[in-house]
Amino acid sequence: MKETRLKDQNKRNNEVTEEDGNKFNGATIYVSSSVLNKLSQVEQAKFEITEFNRATNEIEHWARVEEICDFFGVEDPDKAGDVYVRKFKSLTVEEESKWMDLKEKNDDIPEGFGVKIDRN
Repeated sequence: MKETRLKDQNKRNNEVTEEDGNKFNGATIYVSSSVLNKLSQVEQAKFEITEFNRATNEIEHWARVEEICDFFGVEDPDKAGDVYVRKFKSLTVEEESKWMDLKEKNDDIPEGFGVKIDRN
């Protein structure tokens, strides 16, 4: 993903802030650890780790791993990693396509994994 495109998107102030609260109706982008690592440190800092990360014992840990694998549609926990989230007030079709281009692809999952977008 080109950093200039991200800078342009950030300039439009599309990220949701706390005061936006109840009027949020944009898009939420979820990415795996491997996809997050493709971004610059500045862009990585704009994502927050989700509740998937809160395991307090081994049983919860493996339940979390299974949930993340189901979320991204993968069987191998090493491919899923943790889930990070970022919300936007608006996201164009072109911007959505650029995010989806970051998906990890392999022979087992040619359609890719690691990016999920929820339009609210």
